[in-house]
Amino acid sequence: MFEGLSRYLSIVLDYSVVLEYSNGVWFDELLSLFNDYGIDCYVNDTFKVLHKCVVAQNDVKDKHVQGAMRSLMQSLLTTNRLHLINTCNTERFIEQVNELNESVLLTTKKSILAKRLYEIAPEFDHDVAILSPTGLKIYPSVARMIEDNPLPSLSNLAKNNTFLDADARASIGDVVTYNNGEKLTLEKRLSGGAEGMVFVTDNPKYVAKIYHKGVITPLRWAKLKKLTDLGITSSGFCCPQHLLYFRGIPVGYTMFMGKGTTLSNVFDGPDAILESYPDWTRLDVVETLLSLIDKYLYLHMHDVVAGDIQLKNALIYDSVTQYLIDMDSVQIGNLPCPVGTEDFTDPALWGKDFSGFVRTLSDEDYSISMLVFSVLFCGLHPYATRNGAETLREEILSHNFPYDLDNADTEHIPLGGYDHIWEYLPEYLRKMLYRTFKEGKYYEAVCWRDAVGKYMHELETCAYDDAEAYKLFPCEDYKQVSINVEELREQLAAKNNKAHAAADRAAEPKPKFERKTFANAPTGAYVSASVGGNSLRPLNFNSPDEKNTNSSSSGYDNSAGTAKNKKKFFGLF
Repeated sequence: MFEGLSRYLSIVLDYSVVLEYSNGVWFDELLSLFNDYGIDCYVNDTFKVLHKCVVAQNDVKDKHVQGAMRSLMQSLLTTNRLHLINTCNTERFIEQVNELNESVLLTTKKSILAKRLYEIAPEFDHDVAILSPTGLKIYPSVARMIEDNPLPSLSNLAKNNTFLDADARASIGDVVTYNNGEKLTLEKRLSGGAEGMVFVTDNPKYVAKIYHKGVITPLRWAKLKKLTDLGITSSGFCCPQHLLYFRGIPVGYTMFMGKGTTLSNVFDGPDAILESYPDWTRLDVVETLLSLIDKYLYLHMHDVVAGDIQLKNALIYDSVTQYLIDMDSVQIGNLPCPVGTEDFTDPALWGKDFSGFVRTLSDEDYSISMLVFSVLFCGLHPYATRNGAETLREEILSHNFPYDLDNADTEHIPLGGYDHIWEYLPEYLRKMLYRTFKEGKYYEAVCWRDAVGKYMHELETCAYDDAEAYKLFPCEDYKQVSINVEELREQLAAKNNKAHAAADRAAEPKPKFERKTFANAPTGAYVSASVGGNSLRPLNFNSPDEKNTNSSSSGYDNSAGTAKNKKKFFGLF
């Protein structure tokens, strides 16, 4: 499969290759290619960020990904052939890859990176290899790749306003079918809305959404079919699992039931959030935000653009448990998301028929930035301004962002402690928010995830001396949890010492045991593969906090290391 790549000195590897092909012989062939030809591998920060997102979802369909990643890392690290390009930004990534010699970019058609390349069409000095179920295709440039593989145009189903349903309507006590005849009984109504009703079923794993008459269009049904085919079973997504029929007529779908209340009810100012979670600190807010961004990036990796991102479209149970809801409205492939919320939508898209075009990842970047600000500021809109214009729309159009980088002018910031939230944010996040909402610069969603992840790490490791930095609303008299920084640091140090001690014990030489042999030894599945002193013993790497001292000023990290030196790759394993 990969013989055509053997002539290159290095392969720039997109994470999508690991995600989409970890379970199969092709991935084994790729590992062999690196080993047999001594080819170097380059990845960027996005590679590790996306892997963290996948691991966080814990979806059964990704069960082979971590094993594949471990095999890849161990293979490359032991031979010093893994290199890191320190950026999440696609354009800067391409600029640095252009400095390599005889390199090829290996990606897939549905990957986030491939979509970004289509959007920015950068000058790229190397070949691009696209891996798909039909094989490997190598193109001499990004332009040629785009020319030979144009993005699919808007589906004709978007213009079809007919309906698939009939007069038959399923309700409590009725039996609906899925998977070619399997049955579900609708036992109890949970909720209702403009589109349909949600029912408890006799299968405790699933609830059923049954649409009202005149809701199921060919576009909606085709989208539901594609979403069920994705096979996303992570509990954080109330995603269609099966299509439901009543008397042979399409009526709805099954999904997992989310817990908690909508983000908009919790993130609605000091009173609402402190009433719901009185023991929260700033770390809980950031952890919630990181979990949400992970989920949206996970959708992006599966050719899904959420489209209608807003605080009402997610449920929150606690800081690590949220659920994306209304998943039947998302865009998948060239099947558009027909709805959107103006407050969270790029003003460039205002006034457009959302069902009339395919949104890009760049369109989603603005919505993610809105989510970042709104969660960090406990529900506040970035253009909410004291003594400002009459409407929020006017403030958005004029980029009237009331915060500045020095926190010198707080006159127009709403009362309630939001000026102190801004003051205590790390400088890199303040700059990103300011450049977005004041200067109109957009950051890729993965860049937001990277920055928020860094902020969370700083809170977890007590990087700030001022205790106010850890409070939900710094410098305010609200009844909220107080933080003792020294106690936190002592607890963290004790935890780290315990972990290091356990690691040291695990690294101590083990006594050797003589292998025993038996004349009547059992064979087959009943023989443990781990019998013997060193069978299948994993490689050991250093602790995550071991500093890298070999980074070059060019932005590359060439310190992959060897097993002997116990280097660890990005703290992933």
